[in-house]
Amino acid sequence: MNPDYNILKDWMFGKLNFLLKDIKPNPDYNILKMSLGEPSLKIPAFVDEELKNNADGWGKYPPSTAIPRLGKSILKYIERRYPGAQNLVNIDKHIVPVPGTREPLHLVGLLAKNLKKGKTKALVTNPFYHAWRAGSISSGSDVYWLNASEDNNYLPNIKQIPIEILDSSIIMYICSPSNPHGSIASLEYLKTAILLARKYNFILAIDECYSDIYRLNKPKPSGGLDAALSLGGDLSNIIIFNSLSKRSNASGMRAGFIVGDEKIIESYKLLVSNGASPVPIPIQNAASALYDDEDHQIKACEHYDKNFEVVENYLRPFYSDLKIPEAGFFLWLPVVDDEEATKILWNKFALRVMPGSYMGYEINGINPGKGFLRISIVDEINIIEDVMKRLCLFLQTYNNK
Repeated sequence: MNPDYNILKDWMFGKLNFLLKDIKPNPDYNILKMSLGEPSLKIPAFVDEELKNNADGWGKYPPSTAIPRLGKSILKYIERRYPGAQNLVNIDKHIVPVPGTREPLHLVGLLAKNLKKGKTKALVTNPFYHAWRAGSISSGSDVYWLNASEDNNYLPNIKQIPIEILDSSIIMYICSPSNPHGSIASLEYLKTAILLARKYNFILAIDECYSDIYRLNKPKPSGGLDAALSLGGDLSNIIIFNSLSKRSNASGMRAGFIVGDEKIIESYKLLVSNGASPVPIPIQNAASALYDDEDHQIKACEHYDKNFEVVENYLRPFYSDLKIPEAGFFLWLPVVDDEEATKILWNKFALRVMPGSYMGYEINGINPGKGFLRISIVDEINIIEDVMKRLCLFLQTYNNK
């Protein structure tokens, strides 16, 4: 087997299972698993009707392109979400429907392969989503980790990447709103990333899976399309990833789209046509209905806003500088020792969380995820209250010792 992929065995959920395998959860508590970022809100009911009404599509091979209905819905979504950016986009040249974003985040690495001669680099945000790492491996590159730390609002400091690294880079993965921190890249930040990609000729992969889960009392996060529009309307070197998994609570439906550089999209279509997964026609129809509807997306934001109000009420006494994420639904909580905290929370309080260090890669003795817990704040408010009560007991008794 290709040994390049062996490193993927060292992934966060496997490490978490190993860490806790011999530790029993406290039977006095019901088990609460907050380590997985899976929305708990129900998918809108109209999706069932869409799938039923278009069931004849299951008997047809799906196209690698968007059916007309979905294409129109995506363009209307872009017009509402990124005003003006719809003028940059031709549905046939710049957009492809995708089965969620994990697969295309990986496959775009194959498209970057051999973009430059010699030993190449893939620039990857750290902490990282596993599909970024898989894509980097498939690009045939060595990973150059871009640490996302508090002093740069948990976004990589892309202005400090050495020129010799940029010269050999063929792909960069950035994420806004960021996973796991929920930080939002400014328009200027995104413009800087695009200009670097064009100057040094690499693919800029912008993961925007959390772009529609934001705090309603703040402006909507800017996106790569906003930045491209601000720079004059050119999509060269950019590929942007959008998903219904978080926006529409549809993780299992596997639907979304990618938009960007015509040459990248053309190559991606060719790859999908010959050896990847087009989106089935019934799912394309359901995705169209979801992109057309904003009510359920706003309700999701309201749900997460209320959950984070609970978080703030309980944890503010312990953290005077508590950072409520600008977007997304994860709490990135500082602790003294993230592995030890994870074990105690499981053993004493039957609460399963993710050590931040398991999402990061240690380079030069630094793991930017170390000393944090990633806690999913997705459930109904009564469960979040229960989680916070257990965390408070932990913080009173065990943390800082």
